[in-house]
Amino acid sequence: GANMMQTIKAFKEAEEHKGPSIIIAYAPCIEHGIKKGMGCATLEQKLAVECGYTILMRYDGKKLLIDSKEPNFDKYDEFLNGETRYNALKIKNPKLAEILLAQNKDNSKERYEFYNNLSK
Repeated sequence: GANMMQTIKAFKEAEEHKGPSIIIAYAPCIEHGIKKGMGCATLEQKLAVECGYTILMRYDGKKLLIDSKEPNFDKYDEFLNGETRYNALKIKNPKLAEILLAQNKDNSKERYEFYNNLSK
């Protein structure tokens, strides 16, 4: 949903690959509690990629290709605040939520750097 052409390219490459292929996709569901509603799931997918929550990438067995732009981690809190699954923890235990959600953001930064370095 974040980039339809990248999705089509990934499916095409997976289908053409000689041997098994795996496609891993971020797919918002009703349990995420998207505050804008499920009708905005595509916008949520785009924001997930823009902020670095998830990365658009493909691997052809030889080279890792990063298809998303460098994340804007300033949008990370906007993404997390847009889903009730993260807000529920803030209500139940604000101090723990602050720690865990900061770790979540840091993990995303580390994950992006890791995959970005692999792609070079």
